[in-house]
Order: sequence, then C-alpha cells, then structure tokens
Amino acid sequence: MSKRNEIKYISLFAVLSFLLNGFATSSQAQAPIQMDEDDLGFDIKEDAFGNKVDANQDMPNLSIEPVRSLQTSDIDQDDEGEVNAPAIDTSRSLSENLKQAPQLSSEPSLPAPKKETAQNWLKNIFKSKNDSDSIKELLEENKKKTAKRRSNAAVFDIAGVMLRMSPEQAESELKKRGYRKVSQKMDIPNFIRWRNEEKCRGQGVFGYERLESCIVRLAQKENYQFISQATYNKFDTKETVKIYLSSTFTNNKIYKVTYQTEAANVTGNSTKAVYLRNLKVYDFWKKINQKYGAPDNKQDITWGLGGNKPYLKAVTGFLLLEDKLLQDLDANRMSREDQRFIHSDVYTF
Repeated sequence: MSKRNEIKYISLFAVLSFLLNGFATSSQAQAPIQMDEDDLGFDIKEDAFGNKVDANQDMPNLSIEPVRSLQTSDIDQDDEGEVNAPAIDTSRSLSENLKQAPQLSSEPSLPAPKKETAQNWLKNIFKSKNDSDSIKELLEENKKKTAKRRSNAAVFDIAGVMLRMSPEQAESELKKRGYRKVSQKMDIPNFIRWRNEEKCRGQGVFGYERLESCIVRLAQKENYQFISQATYNKFDTKETVKIYLSSTFTNNKIYKVTYQTEAANVTGNSTKAVYLRNLKVYDFWKKINQKYGAPDNKQDITWGLGGNKPYLKAVTGFLLLEDKLLQDLDANRMSREDQRFIHSDVYTF
C-alpha cells in the first residue's frame, strides 16, 4: 500500500470517529427523563370514575396507531363520482401538495348548473307558458259566462221608483228628488163598469153624467176603482216620470215606469247647439252606464232576464221599465172574476 493511500484511509477514519462521537453526545443530551409513581408523591387508589384501582396492576399499554395512507373512499364525491376535494400525491411532501392545491376564495361560490338542470329550466319555461295559456282560457270562459249572465231588471229603479211599488211609495220617492205630481188618472175595470151600468139602469138612472156618477159610486163602494196612471214633472231640469199601475185585483201595484227628458233634445244646427246636444247625449249615456251597467242586448239596448220577466229599455232621452208578468197576472184575475160573476163557464162536454 502506498503512502498516499495510508494518509487517505487515516483521514477517513478520523472523520467517521468524529461523527460517531457527535451522534452519541447528542443522543445522551436528548434522552427523556423516566418517571414512576414514587416521583409523583401520592398513591393511586381510584380512577377518574371512582372505581378502585390496584396499585400493583400494570398500566395499560397505550399504543398509537400508525398514520394510515389516504384512500379514495375518504375523498368526498358527488352523485356523479366527481371529486370535490383537491387531489393529494402521497409521494410528495405536505408543502408541495399545498403549493399545488387551488386557492380557496373567502366567499362561497354557487355550483354550476348541471346539464339536466338547464334542460329542466327550459321545460319550466314552456310549462309556465302552458300555465299562462290555461289561465287565459279560464279568463275567456269567465268572460263568456259573464256575457251570458243577464241583469235582473226587477231590482232596477227610475228616479227611485221600482216595479210593484204602491202609488204612495212611488210618490214619496219622487218628492224626495224634487218631482211634483201634475196629473192622475182613476179607472175601473171594464167588466165592473158594464156590470154597474146595468145595475144603475135597472134603478132608473138615465143620462150620461148621472149614469157615470152612479157607476163610479158603486165601484168605490166595492173598492174596484184604482189609480191607473200618474205623471210627475221636475220643471227646472225638464224631466218627466210616468207610472202605470195594475187594478185592485193585484193590489194596485206599478207594472210600468217611463222617464223622459227634454234636456237632450237641443234643437238647432249652430255650433253651440250641436255642442250642447252632443254634450247632453254623452252625459245621458254615461249616467246610464254608471247606474245600470252594460246592456244585456247591445243592439236593442235592453237589460233583463228575457222572456216575460221585467226588462229595461233605453233610448236617448227616454227610459222604459216594465213588468209584463204583473200586467198579465192582473188581466187573468179580472177574467176569472168576470167568469165567476156571469157564470159563463157552463159547458159540460
């Protein structure tokens, strides 16, 4: 062996011995201090739960489980199998994995919509459109039902006068609105008049005036005379209300009411006359629409349930409220009374 190699081996040996001595001293300096029960200065007789403990019993062996490597089952996944946590490489250190991990924002972010969710959103748009179409259909059906619905003219009034009112009630309502009675017509049913005429002639009464006086006196005595018509005027506004009443066989009730105004009938062809006439006509129909609503028959401008039931008819400056059913009932009762009196129903076939 050459001298150079001997010097090389000696220096290597010296370095190794120095390193070994350094590790030995560091291990002796960091060795933990062992403690036993005598160093604590007290005897263990009970545990934390109050159970008696034998001092000579060996302490349990507390072993620490080794750190288990990360498995794929520990990673949170969604329904489609997508990993929600960042990927970790076990072969790298913690600092390297943290450097590669994405930066988390302080504000939570909403998840992106899935493809199925977007499709459902489009379906919901079409579904809402169909729902709106169905709502439109319901509205149209309601409009049709409303169009078929008719007004009950039996509850309508003209200047406070309603059908089947007594003459006293009608006069009271008209006076409240400033009307005055200008005329009144009394009447007697024809078959009662003819009957009384025969009675008066049988008593020896002759002459038109005496005979008429006798007929009226007998009708009043038997309560057959009634108010058949009355007229009320409001002079400051040129308005007229007429009422027509049934006989005493139906308790002398109103079956027809008419209204007429001269305010809308402005004559003349001047600019002023045309303007005033158009203004009066507009105000008239505006008031009609506000009080009675849209007519059931817009061509004839009538309100009512149809048939023989009460109805209201309007023309510019004129109103007609009539109950034909009451008029027919009154005629039928008078006819039966006449048959009962003269015994006309004597046929036996």
